[in-house]
Amino acid sequence: MDIMQSRRAFLKTATVALGGAAVAGLAGCAPAAETPANDKAASVDEVQWDEETDVIVVGGGLAGLAAAVTVATEGNGAKCLLLEKSPLETGGGNSAFAAGMVLWTKDPDNFAEYVRELRGEMDNVPDDVIDAYAAGIAENLDWLRSLPGFSEDDVTISEYFEPGTGESCYPEYSEMPHAYSLGRVRFKHDNENGNTQVTPFMNSVKNQFTDVITHKTSSPVTALVQDPATKEILGVVYTDGTASKYAKANKGVIMCLGGFENNAQMKADYLSGPWARRIAGEYNEGDGITMCARAGADMWHMNSCAGFWTSMSPIDGDVCLMRTPKDQGITVAINGQRFYMDWDGDVCEDWDFMDVGDLSSHVGSRHGHMQFGGEWPHLPMPAKTWFITDAPGYQSILENKMMAIDFDPMDGWGFTADTIEELAGKIEVPAEALATTVSQWNECVANGNDVYFHRPANKLKSIEEGPFYALFCAPTMLNTDGGPRRSAKGEILDLDGQPIPHLYSAGEFGSVWSNMYQGAGNLGECLAFGRISVRNCLGI
Repeated sequence: MDIMQSRRAFLKTATVALGGAAVAGLAGCAPAAETPANDKAASVDEVQWDEETDVIVVGGGLAGLAAAVTVATEGNGAKCLLLEKSPLETGGGNSAFAAGMVLWTKDPDNFAEYVRELRGEMDNVPDDVIDAYAAGIAENLDWLRSLPGFSEDDVTISEYFEPGTGESCYPEYSEMPHAYSLGRVRFKHDNENGNTQVTPFMNSVKNQFTDVITHKTSSPVTALVQDPATKEILGVVYTDGTASKYAKANKGVIMCLGGFENNAQMKADYLSGPWARRIAGEYNEGDGITMCARAGADMWHMNSCAGFWTSMSPIDGDVCLMRTPKDQGITVAINGQRFYMDWDGDVCEDWDFMDVGDLSSHVGSRHGHMQFGGEWPHLPMPAKTWFITDAPGYQSILENKMMAIDFDPMDGWGFTADTIEELAGKIEVPAEALATTVSQWNECVANGNDVYFHRPANKLKSIEEGPFYALFCAPTMLNTDGGPRRSAKGEILDLDGQPIPHLYSAGEFGSVWSNMYQGAGNLGECLAFGRISVRNCLGI
């Protein structure tokens, strides 16, 4: 049966909806076509392409930049169109806001075992994908060194290949048998050449290949153009100024759109946490997930993310700070009570006790994963919590260099009062319950033992010296990792596990991280699968 025989059949099966509709799945987002005939096209055969290239990369963060640079350096003259939704040259997602560490390894076999250990029983990421990822991580350092403009003086290269060398979140789960199998690369923040993080460095490399890379910002892709008979992705529709342009990709389309941190509906559907607030970029809205779903893509681990620790936030708003020094007080819910081990943040690891006990007894927060019942899931954090501290604790927060607070937190971020009972009234929690909670906490501190939630003894500080403070804390959302299911070649797979022809992904868009996460793994993945997808797209 010829599914292209009628206009209705075409509109039902194609990813892009022509004939005056905007786009399937993103209706209302796209203006009229620059070429009027495309608004009347009844089949893909009738599309009049406005431009043509070899590879189209959707998303201009680190994954997209790495993909474009790979086209330029390895594509033997292939052309690339790099399309970014935001007006930012380094992308409107999370890449430019990240700490900037990139994973590398000289031991890919053991590193792959470590990633499998982090995957645990969440075995929806096949071993061959993990092996491909590990091989890509093993290439990262040498690849960076091969790029024009790279200087050893601009980076710090660290190694964590021997037990006892760990720090911060490197390795993040040092308790795992194969944890000491990685290193990290970090661009120095004071580099005078502007390469203060891997993303601006990669952008500077891209700028040296303007003959083969066309980079457009403020150019959101609104649809994939798919042949409904072969399922092949032919190109994209994107907004260029006031018109929709149809761009043909002769070799393929690589989706590098990040996650859905800014899509409340998706956060409700997949994370049961629509109230989780973004920490970084504001442009990751899950639109690529909708487009790929329309093209028949399968999805994996849509619940996987880095987030849900609580941190200082404006009471009215949709953002939050990356971290709050939780060792300076306690966190309570709207009932005035503690409800979890509240020394939490993006990375809270107690290296003084890492050799005591094992993972089932350790506490802390590792990109939102917290020990609960001896395991390390994400906790279902409430929408509203309050961080309670006293005068010395509050002053410590103001002076914390990592916080770099340059505003008055009492202006819309919290409240202060001379007594705990008065503070309870201001934040609308039961006064007796809050007073009891603070009293119990101070007793724990005096005894050096948090008998309720087992916070480390060196993270206990009393709340005794007024005035007292309550800082509003919302659950955080750094990034999501779910998205279209990916093969070891970077191909996006359909519901039958088959590649959708000419459609690939890289970075956090359908990331390999399905369970516990290793810091710097996402940026490392941006480089690794940026290269992998381009090489397979171009047949390199």
